[in-house]
Amino acid sequence: MKNIIESVTESLDGTNQNIYPFFPYLLQDLNEFGTDPKTVSKIIGNNLKDTKLLKVLDLGCGKGAVSVRLANDFSCKAVGIDAIPQFIESAKQLAKTMGADQNTTFIQGDIRELYSNFKGFDIVVLGAIGPVLGNLYETLEKVSTCLKPLGYVVLDDGYLIDDSSMEDEIYSTQSEFYEHINRARYTTVDKTIFAPKEMREQNRSIFDCILKRAHELISMYPQNAPVLKEYISNQQKENHALENSLRCGVWLLQKQ
Repeated sequence: MKNIIESVTESLDGTNQNIYPFFPYLLQDLNEFGTDPKTVSKIIGNNLKDTKLLKVLDLGCGKGAVSVRLANDFSCKAVGIDAIPQFIESAKQLAKTMGADQNTTFIQGDIRELYSNFKGFDIVVLGAIGPVLGNLYETLEKVSTCLKPLGYVVLDDGYLIDDSSMEDEIYSTQSEFYEHINRARYTTVDKTIFAPKEMREQNRSIFDCILKRAHELISMYPQNAPVLKEYISNQQKENHALENSLRCGVWLLQKQ
């Protein structure tokens, strides 16, 4: 199994573990990155009743934007887990600022080691965490243990479009994507698919923030310039793939 630094680096589109210590600085301007809290809230609100009673587990919660949004929108209880200590501190501060600190709990740790300790949740959020827990089938199988019977997974992910020439060991084809879902015994309740224009706009705003901070770090730590420039390049490649080779979205899945 990959170590936690390697796993987190990969989930944030890095290929060199030496970039790991710089993530808090690179992402300091972004409370929301990876998963859009508004989209998650909408897909839950459109499909679930009695949302005030919900218990939500947000695996790889980042800075807590999704957990805080759900806690405020639905007065539900949310637990978020992330490996990066600075992200957890930011999540706690966000919850306090937004008045959600009584309904949210944030824990720093490795979700691969901690997820099995959590039971009886109505919803598990998998917000663009990549293959941290394995491929999509393996991930859904594992988080099933966290759910109540007929519980839900909110999945931010994507699959290769049919005419894509991109070869990637992380992303599946559309048929493989849904095969993983069906094999893990989930059904698709609802989905929001993002248009390429939406992806470009979102990626551009995030990339501009990262690029600005990367240049600052290069000025401060010129010896680390190759690592930082490599990460910028990785971000550009990932954005190109998201906008041209992948169909990305948010799915609401129900365990059968």
